[in-house]
Amino acid sequence: MSQNATELCVLLVKDIYGEVSSRVVSVLLELGRLPVSQLVRQLKLPEKIIKQTLAVLIQQHLVVHFAHLETGQEVVYYECEWTQVYELLRAGRIIRAVEERFGNNGALIVSNLLQLGHARVSDFIAAYGTSTKKSKITVNGKSDALTIEDESPITSIETLKSVMADMLKERFLVQVQEHHMHIRTDTQNTLRAQLISQLRKSQLSENKLGKEVDRQMKIKMQELADGDISEHAGMKRKVAPASKPRSKKRQKVSIYDLIEQEEEEEWEINENIVLRVNHEKFLVLFRNAELVSLAEGRHGKVSSQVYAEFLKRLEGKYFRCRELYSADDDEEEDPKKRIKLSVLELSKTFSKDIDLENSIVAAPRPPKKKARKRSYSDDEGEDKPRTNGYKKKVNGKGKCRQSDSEDDGDDDDDLSDLEELNDDDDEEGIDAENRKKKHRMELLKQHMQLLAEDSWKFVRLESNRGLGEWSVNYKELGKLMRHIELEKVVEETFGEMGLRLLRIIKDKGKLEEKQVASIALLKQKEIRSILTGLQENGYLHLQEVPKTSIPQVSRTYFLWFHDSDRAIQSLITDTHKAMSRAIQRTNVERTKRSSLLEKWERTDVQANVEEYLTTSEKRELEIWLSREEKLLCQLMRLDKTMMILRDF
Repeated sequence: MSQNATELCVLLVKDIYGEVSSRVVSVLLELGRLPVSQLVRQLKLPEKIIKQTLAVLIQQHLVVHFAHLETGQEVVYYECEWTQVYELLRAGRIIRAVEERFGNNGALIVSNLLQLGHARVSDFIAAYGTSTKKSKITVNGKSDALTIEDESPITSIETLKSVMADMLKERFLVQVQEHHMHIRTDTQNTLRAQLISQLRKSQLSENKLGKEVDRQMKIKMQELADGDISEHAGMKRKVAPASKPRSKKRQKVSIYDLIEQEEEEEWEINENIVLRVNHEKFLVLFRNAELVSLAEGRHGKVSSQVYAEFLKRLEGKYFRCRELYSADDDEEEDPKKRIKLSVLELSKTFSKDIDLENSIVAAPRPPKKKARKRSYSDDEGEDKPRTNGYKKKVNGKGKCRQSDSEDDGDDDDDLSDLEELNDDDDEEGIDAENRKKKHRMELLKQHMQLLAEDSWKFVRLESNRGLGEWSVNYKELGKLMRHIELEKVVEETFGEMGLRLLRIIKDKGKLEEKQVASIALLKQKEIRSILTGLQENGYLHLQEVPKTSIPQVSRTYFLWFHDSDRAIQSLITDTHKAMSRAIQRTNVERTKRSSLLEKWERTDVQANVEEYLTTSEKRELEIWLSREEKLLCQLMRLDKTMMILRDF
């Protein structure tokens, strides 16, 4: 973890949870896992304060722990989850995404869960109740630890349960398990030790034993990461109403009655489970939105809407953007493992609000050739050619034509007329509704073909079943998005010439400065400073290849090359630094106007700004609000860049 990333995480924790929490996080990020005794020694704070701080950070999933037996005593080690700390920055983006999908009720639930870290469903329901007053929820045994301000239209417990159940089904909320609180490395070591002790009884060789342990480790860790993926995970059957008591007398039922009974059963969320926000699922949502934006820039709005509906159907089958424990190449090697969706399945749930008519323009027909009639003289000694009386049968009916040229000229018209007649005969028994659906599916297929034929390969054709089965190669699209983002940064920093040089070196491989200048049709003096700047920023690298066994500068090749992984990692580091500076600048601007902001935050002042604030204070307040908006907007843009570079 880089120093800039550590600085960013400390600033985020300090801004939300205060000075002590930021110091604890800073020590854990710099020194790694530590017990409480080492934290007390490093921070020089009372043990009670450190334990209380750790309890808050564990509640927010920012710190994980694991207990070890050392010299007969149990020692608990603590480690900071810096990825969860970074997710604090995306709280607003997550709330807005939930509001678009689940409305204000879902947004209020998620915002409170983000504040609490995790909460039991029963406690959450008790905190809301059925009133719209402010209510409190118990966290860590304290009734006044956190407060939920319930000012939403949620006026019944059933509404709250329904929204939470929908979010749980789509995995935007997940159940908190024991391994979520533990250090991942220790969980893997414990599981590996258990597997080794079990497999040693099978008397395998050491080589086979190691491979089998690694194989089962991937499966077990993948199961832990996925959690319960059953249809009714975290749900329970609704209690039958009191008006319809269940008969105690045993009745004879058939299997068909059991199937109907299962279909009629209603489910609701289990109040005993503990829920938290699933950040990994929201990354899938943000990745799809970015892909739709790219598709709109390439193919227009309607094709991007079709692509958005297609990705939304696949959304439930992807739990995260990057699988941690399964091999990424398995899906590419085995087409059967790919997640596919046909046009027929897509059309069943496709939004009727999207107008597909006239969205794709058909290719223009070539102009018809006019038939040229041949004239013959009526001389006594001249015979007319045989082709003048040539007859051709079409569909069993003889039609007399003047000449071959007329046959060629009218051939297209005859075929089109026959096709129209056949279509009319076939569609006579089909109602207008089915014709409309069929036409809509054909348009969907054409849009999917446009996306597949693009050089960026938004989708790929797997088979022709159901008017075509399609899948998405997220791995290659992720590389493409990272490459596009890198080129944007290079163009903004070094201009068009810098981007041109980067593309040349990336396409051609390792090149000398003379070769780069020759390909770019530029002088060496013009490109030397730009190449040096690209090297300083980590986008290009230089390799020295000596011509002789004794290295000399005059007898050495200096080859420029581009390493995409190193370039992206360098860009990630720079982005972390820029985000830290934006937060620091916001804090400095806020400190300069602390007295004004304290006055402005008073409720009586906000109720009557004209009376309590002077003209100079109003002007200063406008300057502060404008600067804060620009800094936060820049921070969100950098976060979007970070998602593309690191998470997608």
